[in-house]
Amino acid sequence: MIKEFKRMRILWIFFLMLVIACQGQKKQIDKIDSASAKQTDIAQSSQKEPKKSDDDNAQKNARWKCNEEVCLQLRNLNSSNKTFEIYMMNSVPIFGFQCDLPGVEIINASGGLLTENDYQTSNSESRLLSFSLKAKAIPAGMGILTNIQYDNPTDAVCMTGIIFAGIGGSKLSNNEPECMKLN
Repeated sequence: MIKEFKRMRILWIFFLMLVIACQGQKKQIDKIDSASAKQTDIAQSSQKEPKKSDDDNAQKNARWKCNEEVCLQLRNLNSSNKTFEIYMMNSVPIFGFQCDLPGVEIINASGGLLTENDYQTSNSESRLLSFSLKAKAIPAGMGILTNIQYDNPTDAVCMTGIIFAGIGGSKLSNNEPECMKLN
C-alpha cells in the first residue's frame, strides 16, 4: 500500500510538472503570436495612404504601394548639392543591407536609419554595404534609410542588386524602386 501511495504521489508530481510546463509553453506561443500580429499590423498600417498635404513627397507616398517585406524609393534629389535619399518602409526587422547604384559615383552614404541604429556603412564607387557590428536590428517602420552624396552623374540613377538580411541572415523580399532622373 505504501509503495502504491508513493507511485501515485510521483505520478501526481510528474503530472503537475507537465501541466506547469505546458502553461509556460502556451505563454511563449501567445507572446510569439502577439508579436506576429503586431508586425502584421505595422505592415498593413504602413501600406495605408497617408493624409494628403501640400508636400509632393506625401502625395507621391499616397500612390506608393508595395507588398514586399522591404519597400524602397529614391527621392528628394538635390542636383546642386548632388544628393538624394533612399526611403524605406519595412514590415520586418532588418539586420543588414547591400545595393548597387549604377548611374552615379557614390561619394558618401550618411544619416537616416542606418546612422540612427549605429550601422557600419561602407561604399565603393557604385555599391553600398551596411550592417550592425552589434547585431542590432532596424525595427519595422518607415523613414529615410540613408542620404547619398554622389558625383559624375549620368542621366538617371537606379537601385539594383538589392539585398536585405532578416533574422538569422535570411533574405528579405523587396521591391526594386523606379530609377530617378538626375537632370
